[in-house]
Amino acid sequence: MVAHRGASAEAPENTLAAFRRALEIGVDAVELDVHLTSDGELVVIHDPMLDRTTDGRGLVRDQTLAAMRRLDAGRWFGERFAGERIPTLAEALDLLRSVRVIVEVKNGPIYYSGIAARVAAEVRSTGHPSVTASSFDHPVLVELKAEATRLGTTMDAAVLFVGRPVDPVGLALDAGADALHPHWAYLTPEMVGAAHAAALRVETWTVDDPLCLAHVVGMAPDGVMSNYPDRLREFLSARGHPLPPAVAARQA
Repeated sequence: MVAHRGASAEAPENTLAAFRRALEIGVDAVELDVHLTSDGELVVIHDPMLDRTTDGRGLVRDQTLAAMRRLDAGRWFGERFAGERIPTLAEALDLLRSVRVIVEVKNGPIYYSGIAARVAAEVRSTGHPSVTASSFDHPVLVELKAEATRLGTTMDAAVLFVGRPVDPVGLALDAGADALHPHWAYLTPEMVGAAHAAALRVETWTVDDPLCLAHVVGMAPDGVMSNYPDRLREFLSARGHPLPPAVAARQA
């Protein structure tokens, strides 16, 4: 059970509020997105532009961290979230220490020179025990793995894609990845089987509708990302899938 941008149907995406809600629901992992500021800081936000999810304007890459700290990243979602700020990757990793974190490294259409090295260094400095880096930019995954090795950091990598690559397993292996992250509409039992045969995990995105959940879970991927992790938990629990240990302990 992976909370996509946190519990983003209940709180503003990619904020600490959304991450806290995901932890309350009880998930196995949280997915988030990172960009680089003009002064080289990693911030958690999905779009290359500020306009949709903050009261700011323009490109993330043109803003300093201090300038981004002054932006409101919650009011657009609801008044009770007014004043919510854009977190840094370090802050998110610290809050989410009890679950695996999937860090989607944004590197296109805006290219961030050195983002792979910054992500690997941040993961190492925070000491988070379980991080998977994903990206649509496959060369950046190669850089991430190389940087993680250089720093002695344990970090998985995942090829993220929408559509149907001719050879998704080969794509992942060529990038040195440990997992596939296909869009759910292109997931097939054959893809899952081929990935598992190559010792690759399959974690699909983003599944919110109950009918789609039934379709996707029937193909037995290793993970499902959802904006509604509470729906996903209820769906899996009703079908006898074990809950994460932390959730099971709370319910007991």
